[in-house]
Amino acid sequence: MYGSATQTLAQYAFHEDPFRAKIPNLAELQLAAARESFAEKREKIRVLDRRASEMGIDEIRTLDDLVPLLFSHTSYKSYPESFVDNSQWRNMSLWLGTLSACSTANIDNDGIATIDDWLARAHAAGHHVFASSGTSGKSSFMNQSAAERDLAIAACGAATNFALGGARPDGRFDIFTMMPARATHKMAAFANSYYVPYSATGDKFFRLSDDPITAFDAMRPAQLRRLLAAGKIGPGEIAAYEAIVAARQEKRAAEWSAWLDLIAEHRHNPIFFGLMWGTGYQIAEGLRARGVEDGDFHPDTMASFGGGTKGVSLPDDYKQQIISFYGFTPKRMADTYGMSEVNGLCGKVPGTQSYSVPPWLIPLVLDKSGEVLINPTDGNGTIEGRMAFFDVTADSHWGGIISGDKVVVEFGGGIDDVRTTMVHKVARYADLEEGEGKLTCAGSIDSYVRGSLSAAVDA
Repeated sequence: MYGSATQTLAQYAFHEDPFRAKIPNLAELQLAAARESFAEKREKIRVLDRRASEMGIDEIRTLDDLVPLLFSHTSYKSYPESFVDNSQWRNMSLWLGTLSACSTANIDNDGIATIDDWLARAHAAGHHVFASSGTSGKSSFMNQSAAERDLAIAACGAATNFALGGARPDGRFDIFTMMPARATHKMAAFANSYYVPYSATGDKFFRLSDDPITAFDAMRPAQLRRLLAAGKIGPGEIAAYEAIVAARQEKRAAEWSAWLDLIAEHRHNPIFFGLMWGTGYQIAEGLRARGVEDGDFHPDTMASFGGGTKGVSLPDDYKQQIISFYGFTPKRMADTYGMSEVNGLCGKVPGTQSYSVPPWLIPLVLDKSGEVLINPTDGNGTIEGRMAFFDVTADSHWGGIISGDKVVVEFGGGIDDVRTTMVHKVARYADLEEGEGKLTCAGSIDSYVRGSLSAAVDA
């Protein structure tokens, strides 16, 4: 349930252009919304309550009070892996409940075979849990309500429209997206709905694959390694899984080749691509090998990019190569920045390298350890540090989250008629020479989760 300040800010997720909206006293409104959220959710999220009690925080007086209460992305993967390995789905539901603002006792945990079955049961009970990509071998799981899911879809759409310079759907594009119709990732619901008004074929997109993206597939390799080390499975089961993976890779290679052929065939029609940057570059490489020259696309072709490069090795000038190959202009290439743990995205201002923060996300720039807020005290100035957000629209979970990003953020500036806080530069600490380092909050929050979970399991 949203308080009045939160409702005021949340409605901008459905605004035609929230990044240019003139909101009187935005900073005061954001602080009031954070205060409302804390007062409501402290009673519902045991982990938050314990952290606040130990830090002596009874209310949010300033943004500094939010800093000790921020969760890390690792908080949402703090479940013991044994719960999944041993099919302890009741315990997984109890774990989810420790980080949720609503009870998860209504999840039917009987007869579940895989982690994706558990997610389906959670959805059936009204918990629209989504999973991270699980590139580390352990997926994150975060709860969201149906209303919050719908708000997130609208908010991501607003950021994409903004980054496209105000593009309007006209139903004449061929939609090529790498996102299958079914996936555990948060952006699947956005992709399934956002492109439809642009599409010449309704919801019939040219997808890279029809195979769903599942949490099981992301987590299975690491799980098998654990089970093998524990002597619970033998080499034969590993070999059987490797055969499945080899067959899947062969199928995906064929799907990739067929997809490239379709893109080449349709390139003189207006195309709207939904891609990650690495995929955009790989398409360019594959089509060049087929004889497609730079710029040989319909002049209205455009794309929405996101998700970083995800471990793909790319040349330093990969973005410029992508722009040249597809013939993109700034208003036909949407780029966004954000975290899956918050609702919506920061949209890149067309023709710049700067991202505009939407009004319902409170930008918090911290020192590297995540302990000290370094936002300018007068609300003006450019700061370098670790990015964190407080999402006032978070409904089923706590809205404070720390990223792994080193950023340059400008407060009180703006570009042209865009007056929200600007993120001018983003880099992953893990990719920098200085490295990630440890977040002070992460270990503390995880320990609270373990304590709350132990009490719930015993009960």
